[in-house]
Amino acid sequence: MPFGILHRAAPCRNVPVTFTLDRMFPIPSRARQLEIEWAAELAQHLRCPEADFRGAPTRHMRFPIQTLRLELVDGSFAEFRYAFALVSEERKAIAVFTEHCGHHLFPYHDARILVDGEITYEQHAA
Repeated sequence: MPFGILHRAAPCRNVPVTFTLDRMFPIPSRARQLEIEWAAELAQHLRCPEADFRGAPTRHMRFPIQTLRLELVDGSFAEFRYAFALVSEERKAIAVFTEHCGHHLFPYHDARILVDGEITYEQHAA
């Protein structure tokens, strides 16, 4: 039996796009938000004036060639390449900044950070 056309697609037309990539893929806007919230710490880590960093964060971001592994209190872990982490005792948080996979925020309670298999940070409950 030959195949027939079951459904004919509607003709294409130029329809205005009413969404943005930020809504489809919110990672860039979330990454920017974390860059703003952690600007002071990032500027210090990257050794540049905070005002310069705030003016053009991507110009100052440098991602090391390393593997960063974050181990959390419940046994969960996340592993990133080309990334670095900043720990804030005040915020009780660890911010991870990656070159290709966005930026992320994690709780620091009983967390451990390893860089290329070496422990660089370990937090223990008081």
